[in-house]
Formats: sequence, C-alpha cells, structure tokens
Amino acid sequence: MTGTLAQLIALTTYGNEFLKKGSLEAPFYPENSTFQFCKTVDFHEFRKRLFSSKYNEVKINSDPNEWFLLLKKEKTKVLHLFYRKSEDEKMSPDHKMAGFVGGGGTWMIEQRCEGFSYYWQARWTVNNDETEDRNRWTVNYGRFDRKIKSTNLVFSGNMIREELRKTLSDISAFAYSQNQKGWSETFQKALYELSNQTPEEHYYHKDLLPPGTYSLESRQLLYSAAMSWVFGGMGSWNDIIFDDPEVEKRYDELSAKLYGAINDSVLAVVNVVVSG
Repeated sequence: MTGTLAQLIALTTYGNEFLKKGSLEAPFYPENSTFQFCKTVDFHEFRKRLFSSKYNEVKINSDPNEWFLLLKKEKTKVLHLFYRKSEDEKMSPDHKMAGFVGGGGTWMIEQRCEGFSYYWQARWTVNNDETEDRNRWTVNYGRFDRKIKSTNLVFSGNMIREELRKTLSDISAFAYSQNQKGWSETFQKALYELSNQTPEEHYYHKDLLPPGTYSLESRQLLYSAAMSWVFGGMGSWNDIIFDDPEVEKRYDELSAKLYGAINDSVLAVVNVVVSG
C-alpha cells in the first residue's frame, strides 16, 4: 500500500491504544517505520475568521505524540479510518489513480467524540532540499474547527476476509492465464498471508499495529490486504494493457474488485475497537 495510507493506519491504531491505556509500550514517533521518510509530521486546525467565510490555518500540535495528548484532552472516544470513493470514476477509476498522492479516493482519520466527529486529512509536501536525502516529506494533518456528524464505517471481518480470499484467487488465476506469472505469484503470496501465523514477516511496514493488541485473524487480513497492493504507475499491475477487449474488461473488473476488497479489509481491521 502507499506510504500515506500506511501512516494513517499507524496513527489510528496507535492512537486508539493511547486513548485506551494513556501511554504506549514502545516509542511511536519518529521510530515507527511509516515516518521514516518524513522531515516533520504536525497537526493543524482551520479556524473560521470572525465575520468571514474564510479560515485561518493554525498549527496546534508539533508531532503525533502531542496529538495523542490532544485527543485525550478532548475526550475522544475512538479513532476510525474514513474512506470515500471519488465522485466521478468514469475517466480515471480509483484503482488506476491509487498509486499517486491524493488519488484513489479520500482517506481521513475520524476523531469520534460524544455525539460528533472531527475529520483529519493529510497533506504531503515533497522537500526538494538536496541536503535532505532521506527525510523528503513534510506532512500536515488538518481539521476544521467545526463539529461534524459521525460515521460508522465498520465491516464484518469474516465477510471481508472471504471476499478478499476469493478475489485474490480469481485475479491470480486470471494473471496466470494471461502469462503474467510474476503477478500471479504476487497474488498467491498475498493469499498466503490469510493463513500465515506471522503475517507481518514479509511486509515492509511490520509495525502498522501496536504489538499484542490485534488478533491473529485481524493481522492476517490487514497484511494480506497490504501485500495485495499492486496499484501504481509505470511497471505496476496498472501498467498492463491487453489487446483483447474482453480480456481487458475482465482485467479492469478484477482490478477494481481487488481495490475495493483491500480498502474494505483495512477498514474492517482498523475500525474494530480492541478490548483489553
């Protein structure tokens, strides 16, 4: 999956752990792998100007650790991930745009309070300073200072698990039938994670979830979804073109279905409140 989505997952899951316990067992920022290419990660609020329709942008937290304290102070009940499809996918379907910053639909963190929510959206800006070889990104999370109606994007993990399993099986078989054996193997590896006893071992971001907080089944589903992510630019699964219109149609159908199953899997895992 993209680094932007991986960071959203980590902020949400570790944030919920902090809300539950008041502390984290292991250092989170900047040690978590989802921050490794970030120069700064801070949090802003857009405040409406008096007698105006315009907003002022004000930085309210300098890093995720400070943000966790704010969540606690504001009596946040839980953090959820929020996802919304693009309004118009006719020209550029979400799965085709998912590998690019800002593409593939809209992801946000929903801060659920008593009877209302705030929604945090990320803004990633590339740092062109040649001396900054590694920390290339400045990330700002922003929310408006108005209270918004809460959503409840919670899914059945069992149903989503079977949907992801079937979709991976179908798209792997399709890839193999079209002599795309490398991609077929990629989908098979993702499928294997649904039964792997240590599903984190083959994925780059092994620390998306706080240690010891999520069930094996949840971890399997999340990392299978992460390993299923094949959407990007040149050289990715999206870059394949088939001459046969019927084959191309099937390719697009399966790709869109896989993208939807990945997103649903992420939501099904992350938006479950872990007890303990």
